[in-house]
Amino acid sequence: SSVQKAERAQIAELIEQLEALNPIPAPMESLEKVAGEWRLLYTTVQILGAKRTKLGLRSFVNLGDFVQRIDLENKLAVNEVAFNVAGLGAIEGMLTIEATFEVATANRVDIKYQQSTLVPDKLQALFEKNFDLLLAIFNPEGWLELTYVDEEMRIGHDDKGNVFVLEKM
Repeated sequence: SSVQKAERAQIAELIEQLEALNPIPAPMESLEKVAGEWRLLYTTVQILGAKRTKLGLRSFVNLGDFVQRIDLENKLAVNEVAFNVAGLGAIEGMLTIEATFEVATANRVDIKYQQSTLVPDKLQALFEKNFDLLLAIFNPEGWLELTYVDEEMRIGHDDKGNVFVLEKM
């Protein structure tokens, strides 16, 4: 269900209030706080209209959990998006996108796409023609600015104007 305009405005306001209280204004100097597994709670990224239809994300394809693993040692961010395809005998699938990151400023990282995998193979066939579009939606390439980090939560803004709120798992 899409979050209505008023709700989105309310969420944006709450995010701004949290950001004003950011306990770690230079998160890149405390990267250990960013390491580990995070679950996406909210994002302004929307898959609507033509994008959704083109992807074949009709009512029988549901997006599940979006989990991000931050591996400091290898400077790697691994995004996993779970899918559930009801129309094909309830297939559970997973899109995994790996990207490397470099610290750019005290609160920003530059992100470079490395590779992606989609399992099972049946899903690969379903998205094949539009795999680039699927990647474009979830592809973290560009930069990410962390505007709030604490023990339990992280808020970031990317170069495409999207906001991401994640909770520590």
